[in-house]
Amino acid sequence: MPTRITLPSLIALLLMPLALSAQDMEWPRKSPAATAAYTLGYTQIEARYSSPAVDGREIWGALVPYGEVWRAGANEATTIAFSTDVEIEGKPLPAGRYAFFLIPRKEGAWTAIFNKEADQWGPYRYDPAQDALRVEVEARFSKAAADEHLAYSVIVQDADNGYLRLAWEHLRLYLRIKVNTVDKAMAAFRKALETAPQEQKGGLQLQAAEFLLWAGQPEAALPHAEQAVTLEPSSHSYWAKARILAGQGDFKGALDAAQKARELSQDNEQDTFFKRAEPAFRTMIESWKEQQ
Repeated sequence: MPTRITLPSLIALLLMPLALSAQDMEWPRKSPAATAAYTLGYTQIEARYSSPAVDGREIWGALVPYGEVWRAGANEATTIAFSTDVEIEGKPLPAGRYAFFLIPRKEGAWTAIFNKEADQWGPYRYDPAQDALRVEVEARFSKAAADEHLAYSVIVQDADNGYLRLAWEHLRLYLRIKVNTVDKAMAAFRKALETAPQEQKGGLQLQAAEFLLWAGQPEAALPHAEQAVTLEPSSHSYWAKARILAGQGDFKGALDAAQKARELSQDNEQDTFFKRAEPAFRTMIESWKEQQ
């Protein structure tokens, strides 16, 4: 005799696979995953976090309590990784990947924490014995700016210095980061200079001068520019010297070096550096004339 299946039984059978698969279904997160990555000199910096929204809620002292360890995001603990040793707020932190926490306070500085246990859910297993670094940092609040979603970014000042920035609601928090880009680059330059053939030394000196000028160190750059114009005089090397002298406030010397760069370019058909770029250089030269 055939088995009779009632309507309620049939519905239950049809829904059973759906109920089983729904247990493993991955739903979109209300606070989506985000990444902020930047290379400061030789140092790769990466922040991974979940980005909550304000969503009309009171944040500071309510959703995020004062005086308690906060994951500085949502869901898993926020992580921050550095590919080289760095300094945070003037204190050393070895290369590595860390869980990042904050202790907000209603008044006074907040505490920023880099914890060695990077993979944890929120702050619930936070162990202060695993802290690699704690620093105090000023929390700034601006009524003029309001970010609905929490976001991290890296702000660069120069070759060696920058900030890790956290913005959410009216909060603006900046952690100073220092790396050693210039020291590493110049150590590599000295090593390369020792083994380079003589005909390449002028070019290496020019590269060092350009790098140090870009890094905001015209005084350190000048001796390398002097070596470059001696070993391999060209419109490029004299133009680098001109910019370095202008960076030191010696505008007469800068104009003399710029004139030498123009002459070398005019006298040598193979030297096209100044010829190609002269229209762009004119504004700079006129500025130097006004300031000498």
